[in-house]
Amino acid sequence: MAELSEPLENYLKEIYELEESKGVAKVVDLIEIFSISPGTISKALDRLESLGFIDRSSRRIKLTEDGKKLAVRLIRAHRLSERLLTDVLGLDWIRAHELAHRLEHIWPEDVLDKIDQITGRPKTCPHGHPIPGREGVKGTPLSNAKEGDYVVLMIIREVEWILRSAETIGLMPGVKISVLENQGDLVKIKISNKEFTIPRALAEQVMVS
Repeated sequence: MAELSEPLENYLKEIYELEESKGVAKVVDLIEIFSISPGTISKALDRLESLGFIDRSSRRIKLTEDGKKLAVRLIRAHRLSERLLTDVLGLDWIRAHELAHRLEHIWPEDVLDKIDQITGRPKTCPHGHPIPGREGVKGTPLSNAKEGDYVVLMIIREVEWILRSAETIGLMPGVKISVLENQGDLVKIKISNKEFTIPRALAEQVMVS
């Protein structure tokens, strides 16, 4: 398998995560996530395709078996790194996510296995995303939830403003919440007997069941 630069590995990982969360990876999503020009992403995808990591013959970006293998390894390394940083070292989940982007590229497999063991073989990362090879997470975006009681499963997009907003009000995986009102641009919820009104943009990034 060809050696890839960190940026190219990051594209592969994001394609996998888009397939995982949305069912399909689109160029427009990659442009938005990485804040890059269409020309830059086009060159990167051309390179990944020439190396056999993606296939675009159906006008969709699909990972090949080699692409999936590498993406899964990177995602496992990232999510286990987050667990190590939060559960063992006590870092907050925003800093852990930032540092895990660096660590995911350097851990050898035997070290990852040790991290997995030390952290108790977790099912998910701190944000609720499943560790590859373990049971997936199925739910619905909070923005689509009707009035009633739910449990937070996952923070879908792990970007700082979303993580910070969710953490501030305690909207974190495993927390029980109630949807009181869901209409227009706002969603009214209750967490531990406290009521909060959150923007729909945040509710769209929280998966519940």
